[in-house]
Amino acid sequence: MTEDNDHGGGYPGGSFPPPPPVDSPTGVDSGGSTRLGVALGLVGALLASFSPILFSFLGGGLFAGLFVLPVLLVIAIALAVQRSTRRTGIGMLSGFAVGLVVSAGTCLYWLSTADFG
Repeated sequence: MTEDNDHGGGYPGGSFPPPPPVDSPTGVDSGGSTRLGVALGLVGALLASFSPILFSFLGGGLFAGLFVLPVLLVIAIALAVQRSTRRTGIGMLSGFAVGLVVSAGTCLYWLSTADFG
């Protein structure tokens, strides 16, 4: 009686097949620059945070500055949905989050140190 080392896989010695080749990413699949998105998101968040003040000084009205953040968020989401700019859009959304936390902390600091008397 001969012993068969073939464990039903069809490969000698019962070994596993080699893994499939991994495709390298192309320029279309890269999805943009995360660093650029974070930088744009930080600048956009700071601009959106302080735009009501800037618009009121420039005579555009206090409420004109409130439309900056929704417009920039729609742009960031549109970039995140597209495959070719996905990383840039995600970076912008991350930058918005960090920028809004920083600007809120700055605002709270200014309010706590202000002398209203």
